[in-house]
Amino acid sequence: NNNWHPLIDVHENDNEITIYVDLPRFTKDKINLDVRDNALVISGKLERDEKYKEGITHIQERRYGTFTRTLSLPSNVKAENITAKFEHGVLELKLSKSAPTGMKIAVQ
Repeated sequence: NNNWHPLIDVHENDNEITIYVDLPRFTKDKINLDVRDNALVISGKLERDEKYKEGITHIQERRYGTFTRTLSLPSNVKAENITAKFEHGVLELKLSKSAPTGMKIAVQ
């Protein structure tokens, strides 16, 4: 199956949203991150290992192929401040939140 989605965790506190994406066997050059239309798009491709070209594979549970994962961004996320770190097969994204905006309206 060439369509799959990596597992993610999303955690939020007062200052930021942190997203963890499981991408085992990936290297950082195989991961693409884009912000489009107020959405974070995470995509990548993992090629099937050359050693499987000949012979018969009896069990294949590891995923190969391309994936795309799109997450809507809340309006209070500063897209220009998103940071990404990839370590030990886990992509960590930090999304800074801006201070809440608005104002109190007095009723006359």
